Amino acid sequence: MTKDTKEIIIRTLLNIASESQKVTIEEISKRSHITRTTIKNNFKSGVPGIVEYIYLNIVDEVNERLLQYNCEDVTIELLADLLLPVLWQHKEEAHIIFGSQLPFRLIGPISDRTWKWAEKHFNSLIKKTRFSKLFYSSRTPKIL
Repeated sequence: MTKDTKEIIIRTLLNIASESQKVTIEEISKRSHITRTTIKNNFKSGVPGIVEYIYLNIVDEVNERLLQYNCEDVTIELLADLLLPVLWQHKEEAHIIFGSQLPFRLIGPISDRTWKWAEKHFNSLIKKTRFSKLFYSSRTPKIL
């Protein structure tokens, strides 16, 4: 499937979801004029596969920027400089994915990749920036 076809499928899914309508392969096919077979051949798990594809593209862009640095070298200011442009660029997709009834789930291997990069430095960064109260409560176990 060409990148343009994928983009049409993604945009169609996002348009349907933004209208608060139930998103189905049939509706995507009808609106995009791309056959159900073509959509299913390229997104084997259907609508969840399309949502996952969108999410993975955003996470990959974030990781591409983050993983260029040693975690210890990343200040909160640099973190903001790295992440905010990507998040701003994808604000519409993220808003629809997180704010609609689309089947969204965190994807372990991608999250793990970022976490392995950050886990050694995470607690010290939280303490340095005094955000610890936002991340921890008396009932929350501390991440080591």
